[in-house]
Amino acid sequence: MPFTPFHFGPGLLIKSVARPVFSWSAFVVAQVFIDCETLYYLLHHQYPVHRFFHTLLGATTAGLVAAGSWLLIVRFFTVVLSDVMESMRSSAALRSEFSPIPVIMGGFIGGISHSCLDGIMHRDLRPFMPFSDWNPFLGLVGVGMLHLACVAAAVFGVVGITLWKTHKSHKDFLLSREDKRTNCSGREA
Repeated sequence: MPFTPFHFGPGLLIKSVARPVFSWSAFVVAQVFIDCETLYYLLHHQYPVHRFFHTLLGATTAGLVAAGSWLLIVRFFTVVLSDVMESMRSSAALRSEFSPIPVIMGGFIGGISHSCLDGIMHRDLRPFMPFSDWNPFLGLVGVGMLHLACVAAAVFGVVGITLWKTHKSHKDFLLSREDKRTNCSGREA
């Protein structure tokens, strides 16, 4: 991608359907980490700019390293800002952003998806290196369509997350009303 945030859209969509087992934060950290490689080679005017961390092997490695780094950052802030982090960890909506399995999943999926999405538009990317120069993703869709799909994924992801929150809030509201009725009827009896 010419601009790393386009990668965030598919991550939001995944978060909306796999909320408890997927960390969007780790996904984002993986995207940024991987594109640091491209930035380095662009700044040094060296071609190709998509190298090891843009292969499936390298991107998976980078995604898992990013996940581990995110867990260390969370651990650091848990020690330094224990009250704030404890309240965030107790929130069901945020728990997956700090728990090891969702963080690992977010980093792993972030790495794999990065290589695949970039492979669609960058001729210098070789997803199967060091085993093959073949890039089956190149040109699957046009660059404009790819960008549109990433933006659409972001929109659908935000809508999905919002609906999930709204549904959960509505469900919690109905359950609290039911509890009040039960308590009221229990007192009268």
